[in-house]
Amino acid sequence: MDFTWALPYPDLHKICTLFSRTDLVNPLKWQYTPLLGYLQNGPQCGLVALAILMDQPSKELVDTIFKYAQNMGFSHNGEIFSTNFMYSLAKEFIRDKDIKIYNGNLESQEIVDVLLNKGKLLIPYDTNKDNSPGLHGGHKAHWCVVSGVIQTQDDVFVIARHGKAKNVAIWNLKDLAQSNLQLFEFSPDRKLQDLKYKLPEGGIAGALGLNRQSVLICDTH
Repeated sequence: MDFTWALPYPDLHKICTLFSRTDLVNPLKWQYTPLLGYLQNGPQCGLVALAILMDQPSKELVDTIFKYAQNMGFSHNGEIFSTNFMYSLAKEFIRDKDIKIYNGNLESQEIVDVLLNKGKLLIPYDTNKDNSPGLHGGHKAHWCVVSGVIQTQDDVFVIARHGKAKNVAIWNLKDLAQSNLQLFEFSPDRKLQDLKYKLPEGGIAGALGLNRQSVLICDTH
């Protein structure tokens, strides 16, 4: 199989060959900005996704973001259940980019164009057991950062990192979009835990929550 297009990106080439991704042979277009991976400790997926996006993830950086999020009333334990909160964090820690909230279906030409132009996205979605996008009504809500896109004859794929895996992930954009569109309910299991979680007014399905929303980070013009 010909994955020569991915050779400049060892992390990407590794996944294509390791999993024999025949659907990614000879794509029509692609754009990828490699980012360093980092594993989260506890419910810090949003903070870690932001630190990965900044391409300097470390315990010190995650702790700094966490303290700011606590002081702003965004989080109790590192959790971020509001795209508005994530937007505010991104604006505070990334000063040289154009940052905005995107509301709607991620499976759109606008999103593809953003990624092809070296933009990045912070996206909430539900995780399956293998960390791929799933449909769990918001009960498995998690954050990832998308820093690449691959267009083939038949599909569009995104390249993502998140705090639960060392390797880069390649997902169908349709799957990630559908997962983002159904973040309706905070997990009942989490309500039973000793940890106290900060939820936005209206819950994760509300206007200040996670459902149908993501954060776009683009170069300023």
